[in-house]
Amino acid sequence: MNSHSSKVIALSRAMPQMVEMRGRPVQSSIVRDPIPGPLEIVSDGPADNMTAVHTEHMLAFNAEHYDFWAAETGTDRQRWNWAWWGENLTITGVDEESLRVGDIVRIGTAEFRVTSPRIPCFKVAWRIDQPDTILPRMMETGKVGIHLEVLRPGEVSIDDLIEVESPNPENISLAELSRLLLSLSPDDLPSLKRALALPALGAKAAKTVRQRITLIEDRERMRIGRWRGWKPFTVTDIVEETKDIRSFFLTPQDDAPLAPPAAGQFLTVRTERDGEGELVRPWTISGIDLDARHYRLSIKEIDGGAASTRMHRHVAVGDTVMVRPPAGQFVLDRSGFRRVGLVSAGIGVTPMLPMLLAHIERGDNAPPLLWLEVVRNGASHAFRDEVARLLRQVPKLERHIFYTQPAADDRLGIDYDHAGRPTTEQVASLIGAPYPINPFGREVPMPGKETEFYICGPQAFEALTRESLSQLGVKAELIRSETFVTTTSETGEGVVPTVERSTVRFAESGVTAEWHADDGLTLLDLAEAAGLSPLYACRTGVCQSCQCPLRSGEVSYSPVPPIMPASGQVLICCARPASAEMDLAL
Repeated sequence: MNSHSSKVIALSRAMPQMVEMRGRPVQSSIVRDPIPGPLEIVSDGPADNMTAVHTEHMLAFNAEHYDFWAAETGTDRQRWNWAWWGENLTITGVDEESLRVGDIVRIGTAEFRVTSPRIPCFKVAWRIDQPDTILPRMMETGKVGIHLEVLRPGEVSIDDLIEVESPNPENISLAELSRLLLSLSPDDLPSLKRALALPALGAKAAKTVRQRITLIEDRERMRIGRWRGWKPFTVTDIVEETKDIRSFFLTPQDDAPLAPPAAGQFLTVRTERDGEGELVRPWTISGIDLDARHYRLSIKEIDGGAASTRMHRHVAVGDTVMVRPPAGQFVLDRSGFRRVGLVSAGIGVTPMLPMLLAHIERGDNAPPLLWLEVVRNGASHAFRDEVARLLRQVPKLERHIFYTQPAADDRLGIDYDHAGRPTTEQVASLIGAPYPINPFGREVPMPGKETEFYICGPQAFEALTRESLSQLGVKAELIRSETFVTTTSETGEGVVPTVERSTVRFAESGVTAEWHADDGLTLLDLAEAAGLSPLYACRTGVCQSCQCPLRSGEVSYSPVPPIMPASGQVLICCARPASAEMDLAL
């Protein structure tokens, strides 16, 4: 397709620099000016061009978008010179609605392939002096920019005509894909999966599509078989893992499907015994079989532990226990690009098993995994064979198993890697080295401290590990543990207690909704279930676009957002009620 109205009207190159963005220094290449040209195109983009983070070869942006966004944001159009939106090519005549993933674009003597729409981040919002809440609107319009891959180097000049060829006209358009990345509907899963299968789709966009698929599938899975309150389960099997750890397999007594937990969640179990009354305890789900319809709880008998002793000595196959649905915020975040560090001691391995399996299910594009486990010796090493089998399925793995008191028949280098307890210096040495990641199509080194850590074990072990990681420079929001929950409140002070239910008022909408802990909903989920349509983009607390005023009440966060909101504000995409009543200005 040739069009005399399709041409280049401005050119620019990128060079990274440190920029103060809303009170914090950020390295970015979005600040640039147009150049007279011509622009020499080499194999990986414009010559002498360098981006701060992104690895896409080129960004093109439609000149007509400048007028659209100036009107949309109430900005004086004269404030924005060409290249203000961070593009290499300012073009006219073709846009995201007309271009499809895989289209071939010829400009001057160079040839490109369309790989994806730009996925805007907070840097774009900062550049045009708008709040981050504009990001979902940008994606909704599709007027975001066009990423191009260099197929043939050459030279591009101002006024060069643009020729487009569509070898696969059935491929998704860039605007449609941009809008699709806002979807939470399971009806859109086939379209997302078709887009993900396109060979021309850019690596960064593929990662974002994959995250959206995971989010939708996880949300749908959480709706299966959910119940409230107590429900009877039958103990269908008991397996002795070690001399003091037994696994109990629990199957519901009704015909409802089993509710899938998020990796790392627990079940609250109530047992009864004549003359001894009721005992209620939470135990982590160490495994689940949806086909066999059972949960596995692996319980260590603790000296003086009434509930664990009852389970070990008095509960038998065929007995009934009462169970509440899967709950808990110590769960694996499958959306990140950093290395995942699963760190456990003793029975603390139980949440790591489903987390390890969930990590494997991410496929070959999963980030690296660090497995650090501490046990006494082979005789007390629960799930040793199961863990070894799962770790063999992890392509990018660093394993460190410590035996504090190895036996004579324990094999160094096979059963375990280190003797003794890990010291602070040892932990720093083992995890401090850089590791490679390939998040957007180019392998780059990441410092060891940029790892998402999940810790479970005795209190002293958790404290030592957390202290070791903090000394290494690991940010607090990257360290999660079973007993550590970061919370916030209207005052930003104190530890907020959890609640079973909460009355949430969305004051601006005049809607009141009842929140139940058993449902596992965030405030954003609850608002959507009540028929509201709040702004959001990432649903993980990164983009900040869902922020709204918290008039009264308290919240807890999971996942913990990388930048906490100001006092009196709440990020509803990852917040849950922590008070019996709440009032949001939404």
